[in-house]
Amino acid sequence: MNKRIFLILFAIICIVLTMPAEAKTWYVDDDGGADFTDIQTAVNSASSGDTIYVYAGDYLGFNVNKPYITIIGEGADLVTVGPTSQIRLPDIGNATGTDLEGMKLMSDLYLSTYGPAPDCTIKNCILVNSISTAFGRYYSASNLTFEGNLVNGSGSINMYGLSSKSKILNNHFTDLSNTYSAIYFRQDANFCTFSNNVLENSTATNMLTVYNVPGCTITNNTFRNNTGVALRLYKNTVTNTTITHNIFSRNGGGIKFDSAGDNNKIYLNDFIENTAQIILLGTAPTTTIWSSPDQIPYTFNSTTYTGYMGNYWSDYTGTDNNNNGIGEDPYVVPNSLGADNYPLMQPYENYNFGGSGPVVPVAAFTASPTSGDAPLTVQFTDESTGSPTSWAWDFENDGIIDSTNQNPSFTYTSAGNYTVNLTVANAGGSDSEVKTDYIVVNEPLPEPPVADFTATPTSGDAPLTVNFTDASNGTVSSYAWDFDNDGNVDSEDENPSYTYETEGTYSVNLTVTNEDGSDSEMKTDYITVTQAGQVATNDLSISGIVNTVPASAVFARETNTVKVLNVQNTGTATLTNISIAVYASDVSSGTVPVDTTTIASLAGDAKTTVTLIDPTIRDLEGGTVTYTAVVDPDNLIAETDETNNNKSGTAKNVRYNGYKGKGIYWEGGSNITTRHTFDLQGDLLYSTQPDSAYKSVGAWGSGRTETWTASDLPVPSGSTIEEVFLYFAYNWDQTAGGYPWLNLSFNGNIIENGNLSTGNGNLYRDWSNFGAYADYEYGLCVYNVTDRFSSAGNSLVTNPYDGDNNLYGKVALYPSTLVVVYRNANETRKQIFINEECDELGLSASSYGTTLEEATTYAPFTGMAIETGKVQNATLYSFAGSAGPDEGNLLFNGNIVATGAWQGSSSTASPLVFNATNYINETGNEAGIQATTSGGMDALQQILVIEYEESAPAEPVADFTATPTSGDAPLAVNFTDTSTGSPTSWFWDFGDGANSTAQNPSHTYSAEGSYTVNLTVENAAGSDFESKSDYIEISEASGSTVTLYFDPESSSVAENESTEINLVASNFPAGFSGYNLTVAIDDPAVAEIVNIEYPSWALITQNSTLPGISIYMKTVDLEDAVKEGAADVVLATLTVSGKEKGSANLSIGVKRLEDDSGDSIEPALLTGTIEVTLLSPLPDQEYAPKDLDGDGLYEDLTGNGEFSFVDIVAYFHNMDWIEENMPVEYFDFNGNGRIDFDDVVDMFAMI
Repeated sequence: MNKRIFLILFAIICIVLTMPAEAKTWYVDDDGGADFTDIQTAVNSASSGDTIYVYAGDYLGFNVNKPYITIIGEGADLVTVGPTSQIRLPDIGNATGTDLEGMKLMSDLYLSTYGPAPDCTIKNCILVNSISTAFGRYYSASNLTFEGNLVNGSGSINMYGLSSKSKILNNHFTDLSNTYSAIYFRQDANFCTFSNNVLENSTATNMLTVYNVPGCTITNNTFRNNTGVALRLYKNTVTNTTITHNIFSRNGGGIKFDSAGDNNKIYLNDFIENTAQIILLGTAPTTTIWSSPDQIPYTFNSTTYTGYMGNYWSDYTGTDNNNNGIGEDPYVVPNSLGADNYPLMQPYENYNFGGSGPVVPVAAFTASPTSGDAPLTVQFTDESTGSPTSWAWDFENDGIIDSTNQNPSFTYTSAGNYTVNLTVANAGGSDSEVKTDYIVVNEPLPEPPVADFTATPTSGDAPLTVNFTDASNGTVSSYAWDFDNDGNVDSEDENPSYTYETEGTYSVNLTVTNEDGSDSEMKTDYITVTQAGQVATNDLSISGIVNTVPASAVFARETNTVKVLNVQNTGTATLTNISIAVYASDVSSGTVPVDTTTIASLAGDAKTTVTLIDPTIRDLEGGTVTYTAVVDPDNLIAETDETNNNKSGTAKNVRYNGYKGKGIYWEGGSNITTRHTFDLQGDLLYSTQPDSAYKSVGAWGSGRTETWTASDLPVPSGSTIEEVFLYFAYNWDQTAGGYPWLNLSFNGNIIENGNLSTGNGNLYRDWSNFGAYADYEYGLCVYNVTDRFSSAGNSLVTNPYDGDNNLYGKVALYPSTLVVVYRNANETRKQIFINEECDELGLSASSYGTTLEEATTYAPFTGMAIETGKVQNATLYSFAGSAGPDEGNLLFNGNIVATGAWQGSSSTASPLVFNATNYINETGNEAGIQATTSGGMDALQQILVIEYEESAPAEPVADFTATPTSGDAPLAVNFTDTSTGSPTSWFWDFGDGANSTAQNPSHTYSAEGSYTVNLTVENAAGSDFESKSDYIEISEASGSTVTLYFDPESSSVAENESTEINLVASNFPAGFSGYNLTVAIDDPAVAEIVNIEYPSWALITQNSTLPGISIYMKTVDLEDAVKEGAADVVLATLTVSGKEKGSANLSIGVKRLEDDSGDSIEPALLTGTIEVTLLSPLPDQEYAPKDLDGDGLYEDLTGNGEFSFVDIVAYFHNMDWIEENMPVEYFDFNGNGRIDFDDVVDMFAMI
C-alpha cells in the first residue's frame, strides 16, 4: 500500500483510538525513514498510552514492559514478526492493556508468563506454523480479547487459570494439528467466552478442550471437517457450561464427555454427520441439560410457537405430527448421557427466534466529586443494570472514548461544564446514559504570586556581572530587586543584570506583587565575588548513593522521596548556595529536574545528605524509574573538576504501596465497603475463635477444627435467623498462583474445595507489593452459611486441598468469626451495616514509605439513613488481624476517637468494640482504621449496629387480598397479607376446611361454591380478625375444560427424604385414551424425581431414566378404564426426593393428550412447588426425625425407623427446641399452627 494513502487512513483510525491527551504515535520502518527501524526500540521509547505504527517489513520479536502500549501493523499480510525470536508481554514489569493488531506472528507469544498482562488485545493477526501461546499461567491475563485472527499450524492456544473472563471471538482456525488439543481453557480460566469462531480442516486430536473450568460460554461457532473431536469437556469441575447455536458438522466427534461435570447446558446446536455425535470417556455426569432452560418463542413454517427447544441431530428418526418443528419422541443421547426431549426436526438456523436473547443492559453511573477547582480528579462509578460486559466512557462527550474500565477516574485540567456519556453493552445489545453539564470545573481562585529566581553566574572575580532570571509562580505585575539586601530597590525589571564591583558575599532579595498581594524571596550569601587572580580550589561531588525512601520501589499514585547521600565539598573553602537537582528517567527523558534544593553552606572537606521530593504522580504501577542527582547543575560554582557532579541510582520498579489504604493508593482498590444492611427488630451476635486457633504457615497441615458452642452464639428463643456469615481470614499466603487452595467443611458440609478465588465465598485480598515480602498475601473470605447454621453448635474444619500440605499448606490462618443476624419481635429495632474488605496497613516512613494519614483505611457505612433523634446506642465492631497490644488509632467521622485501641496480638482477628453513639450522623458515617506501628495490622470486616429506643408495639390490623377471586374449578388462588402493625403470625381459614400459617399462601379450590375467607393476625400487642364473606366464587368446570394439576399443590420434604405427589386431571368430558407428558423441576440442586407409579389401567408405560429433574411419561388406556365424564383422574404418582434446603417449582408439559376419539385435548396447566427443609437431630438424639408414613408429619422423633413411646418422650423434652429450630408444620399433630401439649396427647392417641 502507498505509505501516504495508508497514513491518511491511519490518521482517521487514530481519531477514535482511546488514549490520554498527551499520547504520542511513533513510526517504525525496517527500511529507514521513520522514527525507528525496529519495534523494540520504539517500545522502549514509548510511554503508557502511546501508539506504535509498523510499516510493511520483517521484524524481530520484542518485549513490552509498560502498560497500555498499542502496536498496529500496516497489515497482517505485510508485517512479519519472527520466526527466530520471541514476543514477551512482558519480559519484566507490567504489560497491562497491550494491544497488538495487524501483524503476522511467527514468534512464540508469551503473554503474562513473566509478569502481569490483563486487559490485553490480540486482533486481526495471523499466527502460523508451530506458534504456541500461554495466557495467564503465572501472572494475570484476565479479560484478554483474542479477536479476528487467522490461526494455523501445530501450535496451541492455552488459557490458564489467571486468564479468567477472557474472550476468543471471530477467529478462523484451520489446519491445526496439535497432538492433544489445539485450544485449551485450562483449570480456573473461569467464565471465558468462545464465540463466532470457525474451526475447520484440521487434524488436531481435539479442537477445543474445556479442562477443569466452570461457567464458560461456547456459542455461534462452526466446527466442520475436522478429523478429531470438535469439543472436549474434561474433568468433573467442567460445570455450568453453556453450549448453544454451534454447528458440529462432519467431525471425528461432536462433543466428548471425558469425566465431565454436571449441569452443562447444550441446546440449539446442529450435530450433522459426525463420526460419533457424542462420546463418553470415564464417568458420565449425573445431569446434562439437552434443551433450553426456558421456553423460547420461535417461528417454524410461518407459524409462531413457544416451547422448549433441543438440538438438531442428523441421525434422529422421530416424527413431528404437530408440525411445530419439535420431534414427538426424545432423542436418546448415547452412553447413558440422558435424552434430548425436544429434538429439532431441522437445523436450528431454519427457526426464527424471538425473545430468547440476553437482557439489554441499562446504563447508569454516578461520580464524586461533581464540581471543584481545576485540576479536578473525579471518580466515576458504574451503576448499570442488566449485566453489561463492556463499558465505554466519554468524559467530555467529544466522541472520543477516554476509558473502558468499569469504574475509572479522570482529571479535568481546564474550567468548564462537562457532559459525560457512558455506553454499556453485552450480548443482548447496548445502552447509553448521558448526563449534561454533569461535571462543573471552576477556575482556581486568584492567589498572590510566589517569588523565586535564579542567577548566573553566582561566583567569580570582580567586577562580576550577574544575570538574574525571574522564576516566580503566579501572575506578577511588578518586581523589586535588591541585589545586596541593603533595603534599596536596585531594579524593577523582570530579568535584570547587575555588576558587582567589590569582593564579598552578597544576599539578594526579590519582591513580586499583583492585585492579590505580594511575596519576597531572599537568598542569603547567594553571590560570591572574589579578588581577581584567585585560583579555584573548590570541588563538589556525590560520594554516596541516590535512593528512594524506602529503597525498594517508586510508588504509584503519590509523590516520592529521594535521598542523596554524601554530597561532599572536597575543597578547602566553605561554599554557599549550592544547588542540587534530581531527575527522573520517565519525566522528559530525564532532562528536566523534578525537584531542586539549595545547600546554604558546606565547609571544606565536609559532606551532607539531601532529601528531595519527586512530585510526579504515576497513576498506574508498572515500568521502572531511575533517579539521577546533580550538584551545581548550572556550573555556577567554579570547581577543579566539573565531571564528578552527578550520580545515578539503580532502576526502581513502579509499584502500588500495599501498606497504605487500598481505596486511595491502588488503581481499582476499594474502601471497606458496605456489603449487607438490615433494618429489623432483633440483633447481631458474633463469636471469634481464640488466638490459639491461629495456625502459622504449614503448621496446620493435618487440619484445623474450630468449634462454636450454643453459648457462644446464644440466639434467643422465638427468633428467626436472617443471615449467618462465616469470616475466614488468612495471612502470609505463599501458594503458587497467589490464592490459597483449601478444603473447608462447615457442620459437615463442604463449602469450599479448591482455589478460594473461584469458590463459593467473596474473597478480598491485599499484599505489600514491594520489598522482601512483596507477594505475601493477606485475605478475607466470606461465606453465607445461613442454611448450614445450627443454634445448638457449629464447627469449621480446614484442610489443605487434596491433603497436600507441601503444595497447599503455605498459608497462615487467623481465627475465624461467625456473625449471626436474627429477627425477634421482643427486641428493639436495629439498623445493621456490615462492611467487608481486607486492607494491610503499616506505619514507617523509612521501611514502608507511609505516614499516619496514608496508613489509614476507611469504612463508609452506606445504604440506610439513620434517625439520629431516636438512637439509643451505636456500637462499632472493628475487626483487625494482628492488631495489638496497644496498636492502632480508630477514627470516626474524621475524629480520632481511640488511640492504641486494639488489644490483640499477632495471632488474633478480634474486634475493637467502640461506643459510637455520640458521633453518629444521619448519613455519611465513616470509620477509619489507622496503623501506628511498623509491625502492621490487617483491617477486616467492620460492623456498625444502631439501636433505637424501644417503642410500644401497635396491635395489628388484619387485611388481605386475593387473585383471582373467581373461576372454574380447580382454581389456584394466591392470597396476599396486607395487614398493618407488623404481625408476627398468621392463620388463614380458606372456607373449605383447609388452612395455612404462611404469610402469603396459595390455595387450590377444587369444588364449585362460594367461600368465605378468614385471616387472623397476631403480634405481642394483640390480634385482629378479618373475614370476607363469599369472597371466592368457584364455578363448575365446563365440559370442555380439562386441567392438569399437582396434588398436593405445595409439598414439603426434608433433606434426603422423599414424598409423593399426584399428577391429576380434573375431568375427561370425552373420555381418555393416552398421554405423553413431561414433568420438570426448575432447580436441580433442591429436589429430583426418583420414582413414578402409574395407575392400574396403565398397562403399557414408558418414561425417561430416573432419577431426573425433567421426566417424560407415556401410557395408554388399553381397556378404556377412564370413561367419558371421569373426574379427578390420577395420571401418575411421583416420588420426589429432597436434596438440599430450598424451594423449587414443578411444571407440566404436554406433547400428547387425547380423548377416546383420538382428538387432542388442550388442557389448562397448573404449577406446583416443593419445599426442602433441613432437619437436624434433636439435642439428645443421634439421627434426624423421619416421616414414616409420608403424611408430612415426622412422628419418628429419634430417627430410629419406628414410632414408639420413646418418640413421645423425646417430643415432650424438646418442645421449645422444636418450635425454635424446626418447621412447625412437620410436628403440628393437632393442626393448630403451633407446638403445644395437645400435640403430645395426639401422638399418644396415635400409638
